[in-house]
Amino acid sequence: MTKIDVFAYVLLPDFYRKMLEIDGDLPKKMPFIKNPVLMNMAERRRTMPADTKQIISYVNPNPEDYLEAEVAAQLVREANAELLSTVRENSDIFAGGVAMLPMNNIPEALDIIENFVQANSEILGVQLFTRRLGKSLADQEFRPIFEALAKFDLPVWLHPVFDSRKPDNNIIFSWEYEQTQAMLQLVQAGYFQDFPDLKVIVHHAVVMPPYFAGRIERILPAD
Repeated sequence: MTKIDVFAYVLLPDFYRKMLEIDGDLPKKMPFIKNPVLMNMAERRRTMPADTKQIISYVNPNPEDYLEAEVAAQLVREANAELLSTVRENSDIFAGGVAMLPMNNIPEALDIIENFVQANSEILGVQLFTRRLGKSLADQEFRPIFEALAKFDLPVWLHPVFDSRKPDNNIIFSWEYEQTQAMLQLVQAGYFQDFPDLKVIVHHAVVMPPYFAGRIERILPAD
């Protein structure tokens, strides 16, 4: 039986090179991106478990955090094209890919959903991050994204970001709270009432809710 790993990261070479041109300190800021399997497909094959295929999505960083809307959208399109090529060229180990969206350019994001994700069966959904430049993913500015995803029955891969408001932010503990908070905000924004078939796939083992189920049930209102 083949297992499907839906939480497999990449940082593909062309995209990484372009991001380094924007911020040469990325390896210091995000040391986890130095992992060779993110870029080297031969090394990835060597370390992958047997009878496993992966669905790949980009690890941080995000172009929207560094670039204005039009330039960010162009770099996202190029990154998505590189992702699609990588999936096609390595179909023996990859079951599909997850597209990036430029969340500082909603019209371009919507176009990518309709004319890139929908047009390529190897792209299975989109990855969204918990906030965009300090603004919650549940902000009404981003509602058209969720409306489009629900319309086309496309899942969201939800991933946390570094939250600069928290002085102790790190990828050991703070990410889990950041992601849990975003999940709650999406529920409270009414997205699942408005889009009852919306599918959200949560990175990092669904983080805190499984362990706080009793508190959620007894403290949060049902509606």
